Order: sequence, then structure tokens, then C-alpha cells
Amino acid sequence: MAEPYIEQVEYLDVLTKTGKKTGVSKPRGDVHRDGDCHKAVHVWIFAEITQELLLQKRADCKDSWPGLWDISSAGHISTGDSSLITPQRELQEELGVILPKDAFELIFVFLEECVTNNGKFINNEYSDVYLVTTLEPIPREAFTLQDTEVSDVKYISFGEYRSL
Repeated sequence: MAEPYIEQVEYLDVLTKTGKKTGVSKPRGDVHRDGDCHKAVHVWIFAEITQELLLQKRADCKDSWPGLWDISSAGHISTGDSSLITPQRELQEELGVILPKDAFELIFVFLEECVTNNGKFINNEYSDVYLVTTLEPIPREAFTLQDTEVSDVKYISFGEYRSL
């Protein structure tokens, strides 16, 4: 008989308001409940020849922004991990795409501060934003979507994205 799937609790490093580690780590749910600062990565995939961006549609079961179109890939930097390995891991987990770490170019860091779900989800997140530039779009058949995270992917033109 198959073992039941048990979701692992993800721990995040708690940061100061200026983005420095405090030495404390907490479960992801507690971090968002308490509004603690923490780190994440965002990955944007851009196809140069077609001038298109890859977007993912978040799974309907997500606790934040379910069913909405989002950036190519994103995820928290877990306790003990670094910003250098997290974008690779998230892209592989969410979309099934494996790229070498030199494909990821850190382009900027920003702080997102927002409250959603009637105050139950507080996001004070420093995001390291990475750009992956491919010559052509990644073929649809190359994706293996993690159904608990992503329900679809599509490329849109850069012009269309700018008009959203």
C-alpha cells in the first residue's frame, strides 16, 4: 500500500525590516500570520526572438492569489538555503524545467508589503528577482506542472504584458 503524502512544513528565516537575518526561523504559515519579514525569489523567463514572457497560472488551492496569472516561477528561500539555489529549485519543482545556475541573472531586489485574505495573510517579503533569457520560448511539452502550485503556463508578448 502506498504511503500517504505528508506535506513538509517549510521554515523561513525571519529578517529585520532592513533585510538582515535575525537568527530566528519560523514555519511559513506563522511568518505570514505574524507579518515577519522574509526572503523569496522571483524568476522571469523571457524569450528573446519572440519577445515574450512566460507566465504561470497559480493553482486554485493556493493560499495566496489562487487561480491568478503570475510570474514564471517564485518561491520562498527556506531556512538554510541561499538565493543562488532557490530559483533553480523552484523552477524545477513548479514547472519541471532544469536550467544551469548561470542562466539566472539577479537583476534587482525589492520589498513587497501587503495584507490579503481579510488580514490573515501578511506578506513582508524581500524578493530577489532573476531574469532567465532564452533564445526561443521553451516548448510546452518541456513543462511538467506541479499541480499543487501551477495549473497552466503561457507566453505573452512583452507589449501585451506592459498593457496589463
